[in-house]
Amino acid sequence: MAKFEREVEIDASVDNTWVVLTDATLWSKWLPFMDSVSHFGPVSEGTTVRWTAGDKSGTATVTIFNPGKEFEFVTDLDGDKDRHNFTLRSSGGFFGLSDDEVKVEYKLDTLSGGGIFGRFISGGNPRDLIRVKNTTNALRKLVEEQFPK
Repeated sequence: MAKFEREVEIDASVDNTWVVLTDATLWSKWLPFMDSVSHFGPVSEGTTVRWTAGDKSGTATVTIFNPGKEFEFVTDLDGDKDRHNFTLRSSGGFFGLSDDEVKVEYKLDTLSGGGIFGRFISGGNPRDLIRVKNTTNALRKLVEEQFPK
């Protein structure tokens, strides 16, 4: 299992960020590996969302749904599974008291097998590191566009 982490500060409230993060219809706008999503109902723990990447289709199953705090789903594309975990916490102002910004920590766990050699190879994969950076940047941009100050 290779893990990649990045934290981003978003100029929006926790509640507004949570709305965008958990709206599956918006996932293809900020998750760079998803071209389209075919789920239009509410998302909660246990929900499975179908998505496409090029000519392939995959699923994303919500495994943690702790409103305003933590959101996690596991994607599966042809047996290649990844865990995507998002933790939110208020920030902004003096000691975070103004509650006008949110820090989002994104952890990608590639769930790769292959023993120690497989973990070594995937642990140094710059493609996944860039994917995490692009995901957090796109999420920040979308939230701030959806909820301008």
